[in-house]
Amino acid sequence: MDEIEILSQTSTNSDTISNNEEIERVSFKNISYDYFFHRFMQCNRAVVVESVADEWECYKRWIDRTKVPPRLNVTYLKEKLLNVPVPVADCGKQHYNTHEKIQLALFDFLNTWETEGMNDHQTSPLEQRGRYYLKDWHLRSEKPEYSFYRTPDLFASDWLNEYLVEKSIDDYRFVYMGPKGTWTGFHADVFGSYSWSVNIFGRKLWYLLPPGEEQKLLTSFKNLPFSVTEEELKNAGVNFFSIHQEPGEAVFIPSGWYHQVLNVEDAISVNHNWFNGCNVAIIWNNLRDALKDVCREIDDCRDMENFNEHCQLMLKASFGMDYTDFFSILSYICDKRLCNLHEGKNLEQFDKYVLGKRHLFFDLIAIHKLLSEAIEMDYLTCYPKLRDMTVDCLKKICLENMCLKD
Repeated sequence: MDEIEILSQTSTNSDTISNNEEIERVSFKNISYDYFFHRFMQCNRAVVVESVADEWECYKRWIDRTKVPPRLNVTYLKEKLLNVPVPVADCGKQHYNTHEKIQLALFDFLNTWETEGMNDHQTSPLEQRGRYYLKDWHLRSEKPEYSFYRTPDLFASDWLNEYLVEKSIDDYRFVYMGPKGTWTGFHADVFGSYSWSVNIFGRKLWYLLPPGEEQKLLTSFKNLPFSVTEEELKNAGVNFFSIHQEPGEAVFIPSGWYHQVLNVEDAISVNHNWFNGCNVAIIWNNLRDALKDVCREIDDCRDMENFNEHCQLMLKASFGMDYTDFFSILSYICDKRLCNLHEGKNLEQFDKYVLGKRHLFFDLIAIHKLLSEAIEMDYLTCYPKLRDMTVDCLKKICLENMCLKD
């Protein structure tokens, strides 16, 4: 088991990216977890990490590099995987603020990658090959025994997936597989989470906007565009960054950074969304704002029975998470961290990582701060069960009060 640890309790680096600064690029072998934690996660800064996937099974086996140019090893994947339905986006059709989704058998999709040449003029059983993008495929959870990658230690402090996977609820771990020309529209990630994306094949072009810059693109109806061009970003005076992501590289996208991604070559990537003690307050603020929007939408029904419960149902449907989900995550992480400290157990994170003692304290301090605010600001007055859960968590953390002050 590998330990991930914070060497100091607080960040001494609060700088932000200026208009003239480029996104930093670092080598995976030369960056420590502590440096990444303080310089990028805590400061909410984007970074490209090079040579992340060199030892991954998918990087070595999914691609046939004996071919010129290298190609997806379709034969190997068909031997390794089942012909299950997979989610595919039609990049030629917009559905509200996303691409229209269809389901295809995996092997039917893979067959489109076997055509010699793979140029823009060829057709396939899926009509135009460059339109169809396999996205949000939960391969890791569908085939948990298949260790085709290992979460980089830089991204291993992941409360969201730690809870969802260990409770067998869901996960936010995905495989993307898209031919040249497929793309993901302009968006910020779910919940306001962090995300990381590692290319195992091909090249991508990213446009990244620091938080707040997207406001310059709002229409007269206060809507954001579904797609942007470099020219449009420049004309709007947007501070943005372009990243050309190569095979083996990871892009770390901080909370609230809007982005758009184009596959400039046939490309395959592994992606996670996640949050932890560094950005959990952002998730909480976004959740509360989303609830305000829901309550405003149905304000004329405020006198109805169980109004607050109806709002939570709508919050879950629109935001993807409700208050019960959020506070259940915090309670679970709190109990697990306290168990580590009380019993001295090295309880594993993803892929057999464990947290050092300072990291355990950091997580508990972050939870304590957020829960204390929730009680003090009466955010849970309408939800007595959640308020009781929160008070219980605070009492548990107080048992470690002397340690947390060290």
